[in-house]
Amino acid sequence: MPKIKVAMYGLTSEAYKLAADLVDRAQVTIVDETLQMAMDIDPAFLKKNPNLQEVMAAEPLLSFKPLEQVLGDVEAIFFTPKLRRPSDETLIEAGSKLRDLAKYLSKGVTLVNSLPTGPGGNSENIMMVEKQTGLQIGTSLTYSYMPLRPRDSKPAVISTAGVQDKSPLQALGFSPNSQNVFSAELEYASSVVGAAVASITEIEMARRAREAKVTLQRSPDVYIDEFSKYLYELKAIQSSEETGESIAYLAGAALKSFDNYIRYVVDETREVIKEKQLKASRTKISLLWSLDRYEMRGERLQVADNIQQRLRDYVTDVDVVSGSKARSGPEVFDPMKHNVVIVCSKEDQDSLKSSRKGSRNAETTLISATPNLRKE
Repeated sequence: MPKIKVAMYGLTSEAYKLAADLVDRAQVTIVDETLQMAMDIDPAFLKKNPNLQEVMAAEPLLSFKPLEQVLGDVEAIFFTPKLRRPSDETLIEAGSKLRDLAKYLSKGVTLVNSLPTGPGGNSENIMMVEKQTGLQIGTSLTYSYMPLRPRDSKPAVISTAGVQDKSPLQALGFSPNSQNVFSAELEYASSVVGAAVASITEIEMARRAREAKVTLQRSPDVYIDEFSKYLYELKAIQSSEETGESIAYLAGAALKSFDNYIRYVVDETREVIKEKQLKASRTKISLLWSLDRYEMRGERLQVADNIQQRLRDYVTDVDVVSGSKARSGPEVFDPMKHNVVIVCSKEDQDSLKSSRKGSRNAETTLISATPNLRKE
């Protein structure tokens, strides 16, 4: 029996991981929406190259195909775009990329939206797709909502509008677990807002504790890497609701609190420089953060860039360094300067332990980018 033909519209880490999950049951093609070209992915290639960042860093010779040739011949298309516009334009960018994809949709195809929306966001997508294609969801097109969490290939919820008798998603192992698309939007939004409110509670209480110079007994540290992963979803939820609605207020409060937290990180770093009477020319700041340059959402990258640019108002030598490079030591520690290292994830904290062994002579201050901004 021939394999189902599917395409991932977006050369992203989530799409690459999803392709690895499906490649034994489907003929998978990944589309680079920037180059407007597509490449086939087979099991042997994925086994040899499990990480998209490493694949692209090696600059492999890949066989590309024209987009029209590929998308006109598939049964299901997963919308997995790479969003990189400035923070306040990401929702516009997502809509623009979906509009571009709609040009290639043909009768009978299943469009799978793997990018989260706020409540009602998929209704707007469906209206746009129907207008662009002249086809109707439920009769000539099938629309599914399967939002992927950051850096994950497992859908948070699965729902479908316009189920066909022989849905390719069923054959791929995806069964609806929500009543309809709107209920799936509410379920995912609920989980995001719940996690965000818990995070900002930690941030705000830790800030008050620092100001009062008291210590809070808390659960294991949660880093900025975790705080920032749902910023795109919070923007989508906030924009989907009328101003004054409680859910919009909660999403907006979380976004505001997180923006304040970025300022806290910068202020705490400045205090270290002031307390230790460090000269700017004799100070190096390293933002230790293993960022994925190919994940769908660009928020983590933008947060790192935001912190880096703000810190450069005080110190010129400010770099963002991944944990893998940190293991070599010299990438982080300059023996000729005082090194202020801001650790941004648990993974990076573990990497730092090995890098410090080879750099014991370097003057170092560590700041954990957690709610209490612990210093060592």
